[in-house]
Amino acid sequence: MNLTKKELETEVRVGIDTGGTFTDCVLWRTGEEPIVVKVPSTPSNPAEAIINGLERLCLQAGIPFAAVHFLVHGTTVATNAMLQEQWGKVGLITTKGFRDSLEIGTQMRPELYQLHQRKLPPIVPRNLRMEVSERMDPQGQIVQELDREEVYQVINEMISHDIESLAVSFLFSYANPEHERMVRETAAAINPELYVCISSEVSPEFREYPRTQTTVMNGALAPVVRRYIQYLRKELIAKGIDDKRLNIMQSNGGIVSGKEAEVSSHHLLLSGPAGGIVAAAEMANQAGFPNALTFDMGGTSSDIGLIVDGQPHIIQGTTINNAYPIQVPTMDIHTIGAGGGSIAWKDQGGVMKVGPKSAGAIPGPACYGKGGVEPTVTDANLFLGRLDPDHYLDGDFNIYPENSYQALEKLAKELDLDVERVASGILEVTNANMAGALRVVSSRRGHDPRDFVLIAFGGAGPLHATALARELGIQKVVIPASPGVLCAQGLLQSDIRHDFTHTEVAALELADSSRIESNFIELETRGTHLLYDEGMSPDRMEMQRSIDLRYKGQEYYLNVPIQGEISADLLHLAAERFHVVHKNTYGHAAPEEPVEMVNLRISAIGKIRRFENSLQAHPEAVISTCVPIKHRPVYFNGNGWVSTPIYRRGDLRIEWEIQGPVIVTQMDTTIIVEPGQKIHTDLFGNLIISMEG
Repeated sequence: MNLTKKELETEVRVGIDTGGTFTDCVLWRTGEEPIVVKVPSTPSNPAEAIINGLERLCLQAGIPFAAVHFLVHGTTVATNAMLQEQWGKVGLITTKGFRDSLEIGTQMRPELYQLHQRKLPPIVPRNLRMEVSERMDPQGQIVQELDREEVYQVINEMISHDIESLAVSFLFSYANPEHERMVRETAAAINPELYVCISSEVSPEFREYPRTQTTVMNGALAPVVRRYIQYLRKELIAKGIDDKRLNIMQSNGGIVSGKEAEVSSHHLLLSGPAGGIVAAAEMANQAGFPNALTFDMGGTSSDIGLIVDGQPHIIQGTTINNAYPIQVPTMDIHTIGAGGGSIAWKDQGGVMKVGPKSAGAIPGPACYGKGGVEPTVTDANLFLGRLDPDHYLDGDFNIYPENSYQALEKLAKELDLDVERVASGILEVTNANMAGALRVVSSRRGHDPRDFVLIAFGGAGPLHATALARELGIQKVVIPASPGVLCAQGLLQSDIRHDFTHTEVAALELADSSRIESNFIELETRGTHLLYDEGMSPDRMEMQRSIDLRYKGQEYYLNVPIQGEISADLLHLAAERFHVVHKNTYGHAAPEEPVEMVNLRISAIGKIRRFENSLQAHPEAVISTCVPIKHRPVYFNGNGWVSTPIYRRGDLRIEWEIQGPVIVTQMDTTIIVEPGQKIHTDLFGNLIISMEG
C-alpha cells in the first residue's frame, strides 16, 4: 500500500504487551496523543490478539499497517512455556565424565527445613545427555583435543531421537570456546536446520552447573519461541510491516530485534513485566519519586519490582520454577499467582484460599459470561461496588453481575458465610498475599517500604494499591496516567540492550589494569557491532561497565558499576563501593578483608529517541469542572457500604484535591481511594493518593 507524504514524515510506534487476560496496545506518533486499546488475549495463539490489537489501533489512527515504523512486543510465550514446562525436546552434549551435572545440581534446597524434598527432574532426560572426549583447563589451555569422530557419532544419535534443539556445554568453555564451536560446526554440516546453542555464547561465565542449566534452558525454550516469532513475523509481513520493524522486550529491561530474540530465548523469561518497570522508573523520576515499589496486577498474576535512586534493580541471575538457576541479567521481579482472574476456593481444612489457579482469558471470571462459574477477585470487586458493570473498559466489554453473585453465593454456601463476607474475604486474602510479595522485594532486601512510594498499574493494580499501602505503612500511592497499559508504554520507552560477560577471577589489588581494560574494550567492540547492525548511530550508543566483586572465600558476588578507563585508582574506588553495596545488601561489611574480582560486564545500550509528550499532562485538555458523574454504594472493610462519588479521571483538575472515599474510573482501570485518604493530580498527569487525609 502506498503511504501519503504526511504518513511518511510522521513516526509511528506501537507497543503491545500480552497478558494472561488482555493484550494491551499503545500507538504513539509524532506530536499527537497516544492511542490505547485493550483486546482479549488468545492463549492458544497469542499472535492473533496482536493482529487484532494492531487492526484496532490503525483503524482509530486512520493509518494503514505499513505506516507503523517501530513495533515492540512484550511476550509471555517463554514465561508460559517455562511455568507449564511445555518446552522443546533438547539434547545436551558435555565433557566426558560430566553427563550427570544437571542431575546432581547443588546443595541448594527450595525449602531449607523440609525433610522430604521434591526435586524437579532435569530439563534434559539422561538418554538425551551425552558425553564426548575433550578437556580445557581453567585458563583455556587445551588439555585433551576434541574427538571429532566421536562428536559426529553422538550428534547423529541425538538426531535419531528427534531432538528439536541441541545444547553444548563443556568444562571451562568460557575461557576457550574452540571445542564448543567445533561441535556446532559439525552439527550444522549434518543437519543445518537443527538449532544449536553453546554455553560460551549463552552464558560465558564460570560455575559449570548454572552455565549448563542456562544453556539448556535456552535450548528448551528456543523451539517454542522461534515458532512463535517466525509466525508473528509472517503475519506482520502479510499486513505490510517488515521484519526489521519487529522488536522484542527482554528480561533486562532492554529490547532486541525479533531475529536476535529467536536465538536468545532465555532473555525473554520476564519479557512482559519488564516493560512496566521501565515506564514506572521514567515516570517516577519525572514526578520526583526516585525510590519506588512497583505493583503490576493483571488478570492472572501480580509482578512486584523495585526502583532505587531512579533505576530499576537488576540482578545477574535468578531461579526458574524454584529449581533451575540461570545466569542472565534480569530485572528483580517477584511474581505471584494473584490477579483479577484468581479463583477463590475452599481447601480441605475448610479455609478459603485465593489462587494461584486463574480463570485467565478463557473462560475468564464468571462476570465475563464466557463460561466461567468459579468466583474470582474480579467478581468480588464487582459485587462490592468497586467496578462499574455498565462501563467496564469504557463500555467496550460487557459483564454480567448476576453471574458474579451466583459464583460467590455457591462458595458462600460451602463456607457457611454470607456472600458479602465471602467477597470481602476474597479481597482480604488476595491483599495479604500481595503484601507478602511486596515485602520480598523491600524489607527482605534491606529496604524499609515506608521509605518508598507505591506505583500501581496493570488493569487491577489501582483497585488494590491503597489497601496494600495501608498494610505496609507506605504514605503515597502513585497511579500513572494510563496504568492499565503501562507495560505496553514501557516497551516504547525501552532502549536496545545487549549484555556481555567475561570471567576473570583475581585479587583486586593484584589485578592487571591493562589486561582488564583490554578485555572491556573487546566486549565493547562486540556490543558496538551488534548495535550498528541494528541501525544505531554512534551518538546513540552507550557502554555501561561493571565488575562482579566478592570477599575472598565467598561463594557469591555483588555487581558494582564503574566508569572510565581501568586504573589502580579506579579499582580501589570499586572496592570501596563494594563495601557500601555489601553493607546495604546484607547489613554488614568487612573493609579489612581482601576483595576479589570475578566477572567483567558490559551493557551495550542503543538509545531510543523519546517522544517529548509521552508522559506529560496537557493542562489545556483538562476540564475545568470537577464533579462526580454519579454516586453508588461501595463496600470498604471497617466502614461497610458507603455512598461513594464516582469521577472520570479526565475530569480531575490538576492539583485539585479530593477527600476519600472516592472511585476514579478510566478506560483501562478503576482506582479506589479509601475513607480517610485524599487524591490529587500532579503536573505529569499522575494521580497521587496520600494515606492520611
